[in-house]
Amino acid sequence: MVTKRKNITLADVAQAAGVSSKTVSRVINNSDYVSAATREQILRAIEQLGYRPNRMARSLASNRSFIIGLTIPDVTNPFFPEIMRGVEQVALERGYNVLAYNTDLDPKRERDGLALLEETRADGVIICTMRLEDDELSALLQRYRASVVINRVLPGGPAGIVRVDLFNAMKRVVQYLIDVGRRRIGYLDVIRSGFSYSSIERFRGFQAAMEANNLAVNPDYIRRCQATIESSSQAARDLLTANPDIDAVVCYNDIIAGGTLETCAALGIPVPDQVAVTGFDDIMFSSAFKVALTTMHAPKFEMGVEAARMLFDRIDGDTTVSEIVLNAGLVIRQSTPERRPQQTPRP
Repeated sequence: MVTKRKNITLADVAQAAGVSSKTVSRVINNSDYVSAATREQILRAIEQLGYRPNRMARSLASNRSFIIGLTIPDVTNPFFPEIMRGVEQVALERGYNVLAYNTDLDPKRERDGLALLEETRADGVIICTMRLEDDELSALLQRYRASVVINRVLPGGPAGIVRVDLFNAMKRVVQYLIDVGRRRIGYLDVIRSGFSYSSIERFRGFQAAMEANNLAVNPDYIRRCQATIESSSQAARDLLTANPDIDAVVCYNDIIAGGTLETCAALGIPVPDQVAVTGFDDIMFSSAFKVALTTMHAPKFEMGVEAARMLFDRIDGDTTVSEIVLNAGLVIRQSTPERRPQQTPRP
């Protein structure tokens, strides 16, 4: 005879922990203050009894789905899983699940993703690098209780903002190249399919650094490509063969820089002696390239954590903080000179 296992209830947990059912509910829902000792006592009882909250009942009682949405533009880019990890860590601490949707930088998929998250009654959404224009995105985000955008600015919009200071970060890496004697600096940008705040801000930083040093931004030194090794390799080949005098290439991100390093190796161009190469983001593979990449370290995990914390504050009705700006740090590796050369730089 098979004995049916009794369903463990919230009241069973309360009895085992020696507290009221209301206190157990507070711990499960992360609502109101419960002392650390009492919380630990309740969590121990939950684990010992194998209690699993009834999500449907919990949702009905609190008018929440305990789901937050996250849209990412490219699941194959190592930049975005780090953000996702930060979001998930905070969500799990709050008893939430994360529903992630990959948009492939396609405006239609971006709309479809937001519609799906709305249908699942997500309590809030975190939008990462969408290509939709400001007016349309703001209108779509009005449908949610709370929203946060990452590396995007929506002036006067409904969403909180978490972003890296991309403009000053790019200025810093370009200034470093100039300080070590490079003057003929090329730029490999990403193809802008729709609105791209990140691309605009990074290129503005590049221009500002060049102009601050009385260096012209040569249109012949600029190419755009997809953020893939294959596309960037071809763009770098076109750039460097057409302009053999270039002594540095600044890349939109580390993936494009990786393609540039491959092309330099294929063309027999020594890095950094003849051409210095810089990336942006400091993804996990940047130090593992055959020539370790100099790049700007974007705090990816921290971006996810801050975005999730801000989202939960806004779900709870706290909109005190509307914007968080994080800084990127310069990481110098083998793809650039370490110091200014002794000889006079070329004019």
